[in-house]
Amino acid sequence: MIAIAAVGVLLFALPGVALANGARATRTVRYHGVSVTVPASWPVFHLSARSHVCVRFNRHAVYLGEPGRSEYCPMQAVGRTEAILISPAGYGGALLAPVSRLDAATGAGSMARITDRLHHLVITATWNRDPAIVRRALRLASLRPAALATNGHRPAAAQISALRSRSLPRLTSPATPALPGEVYDGLGFDVCSAPSVGNMAAWGESSPYAAIGIYIGGVNAACIGGNLNAAWVSSESAAGWHMIPTYVGPQAPLVGNKPSSSCSRCEPMSATPATAATAGTAAAQDAVAQAQALGIGPGNPIYYDIEQYARSATSSGAVLAFLQAWTQQLHLSGYQSGVYSSGSSGIADLVASYGTTYIEPDELWTASWDSSEPITPPTSPANSWVPSTDWPGTHQLLQYYSDPSGKAEQYGGVTIGIDRDFVDAPTAAYGSGTFVSQVAAAPSLTVKPQPNGWVELAPGWTGEPGITSYVLLGGLSATALSPIETVSATARFPVKLQESLPYFAVQAVNSLGQVVGTSAPVQTPPSVAIFGNSAYVGAKGPAGIPVACLNAVPCEIQASIYQGKKRLARSPVSSISRHGGQLLVPLSTHTRKLVTTNLNRRLPVKVTLTSSTGATASRPLNLIPYTISGPAPARRAWSGTAIQILGATSFVSNAWTGGVLAICKSAAPCVATTRVTLGGAPLSEPRTQTLGAGEIGYLTYRLNAKGHRLLRARVGNQLGARVTVTTTAPSSTGAAAATRGAKAATALISLDSFR
Repeated sequence: MIAIAAVGVLLFALPGVALANGARATRTVRYHGVSVTVPASWPVFHLSARSHVCVRFNRHAVYLGEPGRSEYCPMQAVGRTEAILISPAGYGGALLAPVSRLDAATGAGSMARITDRLHHLVITATWNRDPAIVRRALRLASLRPAALATNGHRPAAAQISALRSRSLPRLTSPATPALPGEVYDGLGFDVCSAPSVGNMAAWGESSPYAAIGIYIGGVNAACIGGNLNAAWVSSESAAGWHMIPTYVGPQAPLVGNKPSSSCSRCEPMSATPATAATAGTAAAQDAVAQAQALGIGPGNPIYYDIEQYARSATSSGAVLAFLQAWTQQLHLSGYQSGVYSSGSSGIADLVASYGTTYIEPDELWTASWDSSEPITPPTSPANSWVPSTDWPGTHQLLQYYSDPSGKAEQYGGVTIGIDRDFVDAPTAAYGSGTFVSQVAAAPSLTVKPQPNGWVELAPGWTGEPGITSYVLLGGLSATALSPIETVSATARFPVKLQESLPYFAVQAVNSLGQVVGTSAPVQTPPSVAIFGNSAYVGAKGPAGIPVACLNAVPCEIQASIYQGKKRLARSPVSSISRHGGQLLVPLSTHTRKLVTTNLNRRLPVKVTLTSSTGATASRPLNLIPYTISGPAPARRAWSGTAIQILGATSFVSNAWTGGVLAICKSAAPCVATTRVTLGGAPLSEPRTQTLGAGEIGYLTYRLNAKGHRLLRARVGNQLGARVTVTTTAPSSTGAAAATRGAKAATALISLDSFR
């Protein structure tokens, strides 16, 4: 801004020159040491505190001086064109902050504000179809640097503080202050430019109105001067005036290169719904910034002004996408969402989408004029455009009269041109309140662990329409969650996932692929799990049960083995880490005999776990006998980044197929490839399998001919070998796999064949 201000000083100090296009007559306008050259047809308005001239930027004009405190403005003033305002730098009224994100407008922006520090002036310029007029008037090579600097501007904290603390005269007796987000039921009006404190006081004493619509910004806001600032909002809120903050951003798109909006001087949005949605998000972000600069914090509503347009598949699709994104972003920022539009266009489209998956605004402001009864208000905001079942309760406003002749009303000796409204909806006030939407603030998630280590997840969002899918998140901590799986909102819940993680959350996604809301992290209830389908029993040894204790470190577990209702064995209480392991259950001679003599050398049993936390789990397992002979090879294990080998023995059936017990320590499923080697030579064919996050299980492999031959040739049935498990993780799109760390899990173990 300093650099642009310096350029502005040099350029404005130059004498006036004619435009390069000699076909157009020009005039040079001078004010306090600066000059601008504009088309000769432009009127020049000299302003003062008593001036009634409306400073609006939807007409060609040059305004000189400080806008008056009692501007006479038309009721309807939207859109922008080429215009210039030169005012003293110390002007205390608000020049509404320009669009603070270029994404909220089209092109490079439609406003520039340049500070002339030498002459203590501020030059505000707007443009639409013909920015070259403004560029030549200001003698700038390009408007983009000025627009960029302007659009990045934020009022300094000290400046905002000064505005908020400025004492304003109190001309009325104290009224009940308006509160942020408070529902007001009664008459209101909206104006192009905020009246002065004195005029508001006069109307507060004698008019039937207690609500006022104020324009807070937007690329198509025509009235950006006036008395509006944080101090004004604070004072009038204290006086009992209920605010209806209105933002005028991009309007309905061009259709066939022709405007579909009734506002011919308005910047249109894109006709592509996805692009329009991006602009809707940016507009909401900017509206929040403008509201906060005025002291209007979260919990308040902000209304989007979408002027009448010709409904079609193209225009309606773009407008609906834009407004849905507007609502979603306001909700994320803690604000209520409102939309103003005509009953025959924007309101009709919103009503047609009501009850579908479309995310509607919280409040609806319908323009439905009845010039036959200009003063008599309706008894309620209900109107023929909105069914009684839509937006029920206190969520509607009705602009019921706008005099096309511009006739104004007078109260307390003060005349103001207004549009008349009936309000039965939340309104805004200075400060912050509690965000209360028609919908829940966030999705919910129910987490129910299963005895096999999997988990059942049931996402939902009661009362929130427009959700098409849920992204399930999981992780080892509440602050480190990553996507696990995406499920349709119409899926049958709960969904079962092969995961064993301490924390889960869910994101709700709309039809545009945007995340609407995210649940708080949900801790998995304390639980225990029994993994796999088999447990191996040595000739004299115990049964090794793969178990894990979730969300408890350490966890004390006791296991019992049943055949029918008869208990065959019980383990001592053992400590199991969060990563799990093998729980050894001693077996009696009688039980080992049952295992070895049962049909197919496997004994079906039920295993029940009980933990010190009170969690229990029961699962059917097969007890499988094995014996070993011959010299025992050395055993040792090295943990990998994502996976760890737990067993020191790999059981090989019929000397061909074997398995190694491992655990996935990652917050995402482990896609594991198992290889068996000896002296660098492969003894098995590589096999890839998946272990869920936190899951314990057997990774199987099949020996090749060499491995089979070596194991068969051993004295006894134990063959020392190296098992290596490498892991990969599917990408978020599922299109490719990425290596999860370079460190693989490796173990020197014994391959024991069954004989």
